[in-house]
Amino acid sequence: MRGAAARGVHLMSPTAQRDSGKIRLIIGPREGEPLPVWKHAPRLVPQVEFPPYRHVPGMTPHPERNEKGHSYGLTISKVAALSPENWRQHRPYQWGIDLYHQGYFWEAHEAWERPWREVEPDSLEANLLQALILNSAAQLKIHQGNAAGARKHSLAARWRLARIRTKGYDGAGAMFLGLDIGDLIEQMKAYYSPLWESESVDEIRVRGRAPRLRFVESAG
Repeated sequence: MRGAAARGVHLMSPTAQRDSGKIRLIIGPREGEPLPVWKHAPRLVPQVEFPPYRHVPGMTPHPERNEKGHSYGLTISKVAALSPENWRQHRPYQWGIDLYHQGYFWEAHEAWERPWREVEPDSLEANLLQALILNSAAQLKIHQGNAAGARKHSLAARWRLARIRTKGYDGAGAMFLGLDIGDLIEQMKAYYSPLWESESVDEIRVRGRAPRLRFVESAG
């Protein structure tokens, strides 16, 4: 532990407070449910209540398949494909952002996967939804102590966002479906870089806070 401290690394227990100024080394799976990414994030779908628990595979009842699951028996209706014309009113897209910020990583993944299935494959919309899904999956893998999964998913998320950036969303404030693509990429680089650069395949090192999805409702 002294060696880690000498390298400027903060060893984080499952209950430790976040320190945004240091690289944190997360040891093993965390206990309990994932913590919020942004506890006081503005709600986009405030009329919908959050589920009673955050699902962690292998730890909590499967939300849809288990009789004790928080979404068991719910009817899933077809959703419209996400587009530049409807993203301001697209509830599953916005609900996924709300879920993600409050640490419902599995649930956010499910919310975004439904509109992802409806968009044109490899479209800009598909790449954005896939990036959000992958980033949420990476956060869940970090909670589970799975370094390889977190590294794989976060790198894939960055790659998806980079594809959008090359299509005209490269400048400051370049918004796509309410999100600043460049800012989101920079947040991911700042947070995940220690994980990407670690020489150990089993280490989970991150810096600061997890990426926030700063939704700008008035963006074009």
